[in-house]
Amino acid sequence: MNYSALFIQLLPEAVLVITALLLLGVAVTIEARTGRPIPVDLTIVISSLGIVGACAALNFCPANPASGTTLLVMDPLARVFKAIVLGLGLLAVLLPPARREIAQPGEFHALLLFALTGLLLTVGTTHLLFLFVALELASLSLYLLAGFSRTAKAAEASLKYFLFGGVSAAFFLFGLSLLYGYCHTLTLPAMAAALEGGHSLPAFAVVGLVMVVVGLGFKLAAAPFHYWAPDVYQGSPATSVALIAAASKAVGAVVLVRLLLMGFGEAAGSAAWGLMQPGWSLWIGVLAAVSMVFGNVLALAQTSVRRLLAYSAVANTGYLLVAISANGAVAAGAALFYVVVYGLATFGALAVTAAVERERGDDSLGSFAGLVHRSPLQAVALLIFLSSLAGIPPLAGFVGKFVMFGAAMSASTTDGIPGLTWLVGLGAVMSAISLYYYLMVLKQAFVREAADATPVALSMSHRLAMLIPALLLVALGLCPAMLLSPVTQALLATLLGR
Repeated sequence: MNYSALFIQLLPEAVLVITALLLLGVAVTIEARTGRPIPVDLTIVISSLGIVGACAALNFCPANPASGTTLLVMDPLARVFKAIVLGLGLLAVLLPPARREIAQPGEFHALLLFALTGLLLTVGTTHLLFLFVALELASLSLYLLAGFSRTAKAAEASLKYFLFGGVSAAFFLFGLSLLYGYCHTLTLPAMAAALEGGHSLPAFAVVGLVMVVVGLGFKLAAAPFHYWAPDVYQGSPATSVALIAAASKAVGAVVLVRLLLMGFGEAAGSAAWGLMQPGWSLWIGVLAAVSMVFGNVLALAQTSVRRLLAYSAVANTGYLLVAISANGAVAAGAALFYVVVYGLATFGALAVTAAVERERGDDSLGSFAGLVHRSPLQAVALLIFLSSLAGIPPLAGFVGKFVMFGAAMSASTTDGIPGLTWLVGLGAVMSAISLYYYLMVLKQAFVREAADATPVALSMSHRLAMLIPALLLVALGLCPAMLLSPVTQALLATLLGR
């Protein structure tokens, strides 16, 4: 084995690991000499430089490595989404944790870098056993990040996240064992070759594929596998939640698309109304419908903005599953575009919520009263983020839903009859319902008067964590091809080269 070529292939991950170890060393040294924890600003600078270095190292990774071709891949989809994950990770680092939440910022940001390492490895593999190991590396780090503040709420959130994650990992691994028993391989291209010729899956292989989808449904917070999400969103540090909501969900969507379209495209069946056939397309369609209804209805009753965003995450998972259920490369590319847009909007909303929570002491709707007078920057940014989540033009969320639903309709059309009308129609109705709970937050921010109009002070990194996603959502709404074209072309090239 050519170890030098393998190391070059792992260069971005190596940069992140080295940065994390360096950060731990600096944190221990400073605490030993001064008796105080390392300053948060210094950990943000070191972590940001490490992520920027990993982005630069990504350019040196060869497209077709001479070794590690079964475990590691650097196909177009992996390259694009490694860059996206690193970008979302950089935004998460810029969102500073509250001092009362994080007593040891060095260890916190080191864990964040380890989580990013696992997410990068997950994106860049088609070997299912290595995929499981990479997912668990990321998951274990995220479990620790969720409970890092050591409060009662954080401990409860971390425990629930860990327990649900352990069960989902068991489902995922057992499902892989059943698929291996049928295909006698653990690589997705080889599994696709085993299914060529119209061979149907035996019952035990179908059960295995269902269990794998259940495991990934947990990562995406799809109903009914979402019960960890509201507590984690409410009780964990905002920085941890931002990474889970944005980067982790984007990686989960990539893994699901790789698995279903690259490995099991022949076993898709159909979710088209009147032409339904058994297969994963129908399963994903049902998950999409349940997630959209469950997430939007429960979000209406929330008084905590963090929990509202958690149920919004469930609903948005349903939207992107609509496109994946169409079993088309263009529709799946639109879903991957949307998951990035959703991640930016949710990240920004969490950044504003964190600032309000630190000032007011909680994240209730009433805490946002008069935000436009206390901090016009936060209010305008919140307007952009929630409007994008609601799908209001000309923001990127509207473009994402429009492209995604349109591609889903086109991909599922048979004999001139659009087969996914039932799912797309349900998605449109649920999007309209979501306007109500997003407007509840905006009403507090722009209409209600606050008892105290004291201006809000924000650090520079916190301002950047709100400003960058807001500008990106506006830019991608006006020119979606900047991201949609690279993502769709990368997916098409990856599927054709499988």
